[in-house]
Amino acid sequence: MRFIISDESVNRYGYRILSRGMSTASFEKNPVVFYNHGTFSLPIGKGKNLQHEVDGTITLDIDFDMEDEQAVAVQKKAERGFLNACSVGIDVLETSTDATLVLTGQTRPTVTRSELLELSICGIPGNRNALRLNGVHTEDIEHILPRINHQTELNMKRVFEQLGLPETATEADILAQLAALETDDIQTTNAVLARLDAIDQKITDLSASKKVIEETEKTPRLTDLMKGLRTEAAVSTKKEEMTWAQLQALPEQEFEQYRAEQKEAYSKLFSTHYGFEPTY
Repeated sequence: MRFIISDESVNRYGYRILSRGMSTASFEKNPVVFYNHGTFSLPIGKGKNLQHEVDGTITLDIDFDMEDEQAVAVQKKAERGFLNACSVGIDVLETSTDATLVLTGQTRPTVTRSELLELSICGIPGNRNALRLNGVHTEDIEHILPRINHQTELNMKRVFEQLGLPETATEADILAQLAALETDDIQTTNAVLARLDAIDQKITDLSASKKVIEETEKTPRLTDLMKGLRTEAAVSTKKEEMTWAQLQALPEQEFEQYRAEQKEAYSKLFSTHYGFEPTY
């Protein structure tokens, strides 16, 4: 009885096997056929005349052991059409997620190289099969063929943007920036300014009253005071000792201002990071 044992279509588990990449040499030396991948039981038959067809299918004749009770039962059911399919047991040697090898509806990598270990008569078609991989059941498939759409890559560009670092930042720069975030004091000037912004908004709302407007015109507005505070805060920040990562995180204008006004500090940071003095 001849069976199609494998082809290159997408199977029930979302991956496919390239027939041209399936090595059958070892199997053909020991062409064992089991029932439902019962490899710990005695085989019920053997394979003969394995062929790689031009349409990508692999076909095989199965010779049932007529002296084995189970083999005879399986053959009779196959003859009467109750068992029409078989399933391959393979060892996965190589996989690929190359888009040119992925078909519509495929959710797992393509098995580009494999070795045929055994063949089994079963109730699930080989084309849409309950395949065993590397000697383990299909419930462990995630360890061998993880879903393509679940394979996420770390988007380092976004990480750099979130940390305010350039894409050329080193691991040391990232760690320094994270350390700075962990030790950031919530009572810094920025936090105070944020609070003052909220207070100033309240004053603006209250200023809808003409009386309040007249009174506030006689005294400096909080906004004016905040402008001065912001200027002082900016100058103070520039005077503080900075790391290279913090310096790289500054807006371009502030970076150039620091570079021009804090030449000694900038040269020290630059030479520590790159190993040589900057050229102005």
